[in-house]
This record gives sequence, C-alpha cells and structure tokens, in this order.
Amino acid sequence: MLVGAVMVTCGEESKQRRNECEVTPVIHVLQYPGCVPKPIPSFACQGRCSSYIQVSGSKIWQMERSCMCCQESGEREASVSLFCPKAKPGERKFRKVVTKAPLECMCRPCTSVEESTVIPQEIAGYVDQGPLNAHFRKPQ
Repeated sequence: MLVGAVMVTCGEESKQRRNECEVTPVIHVLQYPGCVPKPIPSFACQGRCSSYIQVSGSKIWQMERSCMCCQESGEREASVSLFCPKAKPGERKFRKVVTKAPLECMCRPCTSVEESTVIPQEIAGYVDQGPLNAHFRKPQ
C-alpha cells in the first residue's frame, strides 16, 4: 500500500527544470481601425514556474502558498507604421503605432487569490471519497 510519495531534488539542475521561463519569439498582428493589420515579429514570456501549497511547518492549522508565474522583467518598445487606406481627407495615410514586448522573463509572484475562492479538490481533480483525503472534513 502506497501512503505517500516525496520527491527530493537538490542543486541548480533541478531548479532549472522546475523554472523554465524565457523570452520566446512570436508574431503579433498590430491593428488600428481603418488601417491594414500588420504582422510583426515580437517577443512573449512563456514557460512554467514552481508553485506549491503545503501545511505550515510552524502553524499546522495554516497553509503556506507559493505561486510563481512566468512574467516580464523590463520591456522594449517599438514604433511601427500602419497603412490606413480608409483615412479621411486631410488625415495621414500612415499611422504610427507604439508596441511593447518583454525585455527579459523571470518567475515572479502571481497575483494573489482569495482563499475562499480556492477549492483544492476542483483544482487537483480528486474524487470526494478515497483513502488519500478521508481524514479531511468537508466545510459545512
């Protein structure tokens, strides 16, 4: 009978496997009313970061959460001209649009979530009965 499993990882190599957050090349389509959409090469943050929830080591009636998300760290700016054939007389046929992209990406704390909105069974996909969660009481 398997009661539980523990994964112990040490060193820089295991940290890199958990946190894979990096700048990735993408194509963004810039749009402006009355102008021709223009696809441009750009960048986005993509990857995964280590997150967990566990019973507190010092206060066993509380939970500790660490929620990390792959986010930008600094930004770069680009100015792009869009062709606007539907411009009214006297208006310019080209419109300058400023766009931004991440300069670097890193794992940073996610925005906080209200505890009352988190239902662990829904997130984990566990069934209501079973030996793994039989000792927990359901909230009334």
